[in-house]
Amino acid sequence: MARRAGFLMAAAMMTALAGHADQLPDFSQFDLDDDGLISEDEYVSHQTGTRRANESEALAKFTRFDLDQNHTVSEDELRRAVDAWRGTDDDTSVSATDLADGQ
Repeated sequence: MARRAGFLMAAAMMTALAGHADQLPDFSQFDLDDDGLISEDEYVSHQTGTRRANESEALAKFTRFDLDQNHTVSEDELRRAVDAWRGTDDDTSVSATDLADGQ
């Protein structure tokens, strides 16, 4: 019975993920000043304001999203993070957990 419950949970999670497979997180939720970039302050403010992470966790996640280390995250970097989460891009260090927590 426990094996079946585990399988059903995994199937439910995969179904939920598949339903959003073609969607990126809404960039405008993070880009509060609408300059086309997510600043460290914007990201940390969003994450702490929605209680998805404390400040140090949000800073650590932002650092992993900021692939070119210029202290901002572009839409391309966000797309690459989503691709890494989906397993279609192996050149980033963003994990599925990071991305899920970041939405």
